[in-house]
Amino acid sequence: MREYLLYVKVGREPVQAYVTPCFRVDQDYWQEQEGSQLYVIGRTPSLAMAFSLRERLNQYLQERQAIQGTVNEQALAGIRRIALTTVREASAVYGTTLSHENTEEKEWFAWSEAKSVKEENSTPIVTSGDKEQSVKDVLAGRALLWEEMERLLQTHGIAVPELPQLLQRMVLSGDAQWLPGVRLHVRKSWLRHSLQLACARCGSGKEKIELTTCHSCGQGCAYCTECLGMGRSKCCTPFLCVPAHTVPSSHAGQAGRLVWSGRYSRDQEVAADRARQFVSSHWRRNAEFLIWAVCGAGKTELLFPSVVAALEQGERVLIATPRKDVVLELAPRIQRVFPEARVIAVHGSSKEKWEECDIAIATTHQVMRFYQRFFLVVLDEVDAFPYHQNPVLYRAVARAVKTGGRLLYLSATPPRYLQKRLVTKQKSLLGRSSYALYSSSHVLLPGRYHGHALPVPQICTVSGLDKLLAAGRVITPLHDMLKASLDAGRQVFVFVPRVEEVPRMLGYLQAVLPEYRDGVAGVHASDPAREEKVMAFREKAVKLMVTTTILERGVTIPGSDVAVVGAQAPVFDEASLVQIAGRVGRSPDDPQGTVLFVQSYRASAPQAAVRQITQMNQLAKQLRDRRKMA
Repeated sequence: MREYLLYVKVGREPVQAYVTPCFRVDQDYWQEQEGSQLYVIGRTPSLAMAFSLRERLNQYLQERQAIQGTVNEQALAGIRRIALTTVREASAVYGTTLSHENTEEKEWFAWSEAKSVKEENSTPIVTSGDKEQSVKDVLAGRALLWEEMERLLQTHGIAVPELPQLLQRMVLSGDAQWLPGVRLHVRKSWLRHSLQLACARCGSGKEKIELTTCHSCGQGCAYCTECLGMGRSKCCTPFLCVPAHTVPSSHAGQAGRLVWSGRYSRDQEVAADRARQFVSSHWRRNAEFLIWAVCGAGKTELLFPSVVAALEQGERVLIATPRKDVVLELAPRIQRVFPEARVIAVHGSSKEKWEECDIAIATTHQVMRFYQRFFLVVLDEVDAFPYHQNPVLYRAVARAVKTGGRLLYLSATPPRYLQKRLVTKQKSLLGRSSYALYSSSHVLLPGRYHGHALPVPQICTVSGLDKLLAAGRVITPLHDMLKASLDAGRQVFVFVPRVEEVPRMLGYLQAVLPEYRDGVAGVHASDPAREEKVMAFREKAVKLMVTTTILERGVTIPGSDVAVVGAQAPVFDEASLVQIAGRVGRSPDDPQGTVLFVQSYRASAPQAAVRQITQMNQLAKQLRDRRKMA
């Protein structure tokens, strides 16, 4: 069982407490650096408790700056008493929190005081400089639990028997930092003390953390349930973060070679160039930039100049997206246009997740394993589930950006908080407020690449909608829209708010449109035949697809129309409805189409979606008119 030692350092700097798994390494390091004196306070098998004690003692020492430069036996005795008291308090609170029974008397956290550490006086193991550098290179830009770190080193053929000592030297020299997987702290109150817990990897709080009696450390312990699918983050598991250092790539020029035969429209060219300037300009203070481009504006292509700018500086690029299927579609697409770059796809079952790269295409969950690794991080579909309103993934993406790096958001429907932070508004001569087309922190592309307006949805309110559907009654506006589209040889998406409504709507449509019953299908996220059905829809074997919001983005079917049945449901917010409407009219050969929102009562989201689409069309028209007058 590994133990962690707590000591205080007395030297040129203010007295401070430290945690180490190998005290001799710290002794040699501080003696070499500044000839400091180290005083052992005690040791514990609980990593989380060791770090909690370090925090408590540093707070105490900061309040008593008078002891800077010297520590006498009386001061050391006081520090040891504080440590012992803190451990006992934590044991009592942990026992009370773990069970409603009277378990607080048990010693959940072991602690032994010590004035010296004789067993650490043996000659330390010396690691070769080449092996140490190899470990640093492999771990650079990673945020990993101990088991993940060992596995990564093994995949690179690096065996380091003295790994704890090597990593502790990296921590002391500032080349790495480490924490317990789950941090623990006792919050004191006059009414009742409480246990504060937080996952170091994903940032989740107490509500997502499960207390347990751990067989690994034999102590009171806890693990995070939020990121459990990526390995168990526990109180006794070290979580190591190693920032990446800028090392110019030997093939930086080649990696940035763009092979793309497409051409930008005038507006696309302006948007792409402004994003490129954001990436390449070192004088900019803001580290965030938003490309707000409507559905069908060619958002992925707008990234190419920015990626080139980063690669030509010898930097790495990360494109994070909420969905695995987008990763699988995007990785070969990026590889084709950057043939000299090493492009990897990183998702839960990916075999490439530990490999080196120039460009990584990753799901937002997998970004939690990166730490200050990428100069340019592109977050695609920032408004989409599961990233939207998820502070865990927000922190993970921000942590992946190198110091001095750039975070580029890409969205057709950016959330309000992002608009407020990055998008500038302007007033017209009539006093009306509208979005500025660009600023130092954003660029807005309100028109599609083919120059045609976005189809504006029609809203239809049908009282008693659910009862009419259940009774199989014909809903005239919906029936007429669907029949007109199908008779014209078009395909139709029919969106419903819940999975259980897919088969119901399927049966309803087959009953009211009997002539098309063989061309109707339904799909949802857990459908085992999901991919086959979507492929049949793409190949026009299916004419009408009933679906949940899984097809609201990322699927382009030329010559298609859209109906949303139950548009008042909370799952259909403004962003979702704008994305759904964006399925229509994407092709230059068929830029028009029909979008129908059917609601059972007047809801705000459909109205807001129509307003946003209308405003984008107005801005696009103003741009076209301005160019004609120029």
